[in-house]
Amino acid sequence: MTHNQPPVPASFPPPDQWPILTGPHCPACQTDAPGDVVWIGTANDLDTGDKVHLWTCRACCTDWTIPITHWPILDGPDCPYCATESTFWAAIDPDHDGDLWMCEQGHEFVLTPEGVIVLPEDAA
Repeated sequence: MTHNQPPVPASFPPPDQWPILTGPHCPACQTDAPGDVVWIGTANDLDTGDKVHLWTCRACCTDWTIPITHWPILDGPDCPYCATESTFWAAIDPDHDGDLWMCEQGHEFVLTPEGVIVLPEDAA
């Protein structure tokens, strides 16, 4: 006899909508500790009607939304450190007006709209 178990909720949105392995910082208490910041699911924004991700912070009981964006996670440049092709988009880097990319080895680098790669040690 098999029992129907409810599905286990995902910890993060789908990778094409959230390509990083950590949650956002809580806007109230600034924690990003795993288990404290939890993705609840998706909804429609009441003001705009746009799809948003719902997040909650178990540490301070704050709820907030982040607009859903579809990111190009498989089309990144090769990693300048280890030359792997397995890179993924991580965030917008406002300090360098570019995109922060990571490789599967954890190396980070910025790619500017002009195609220039900025390494963390070059940015200091």
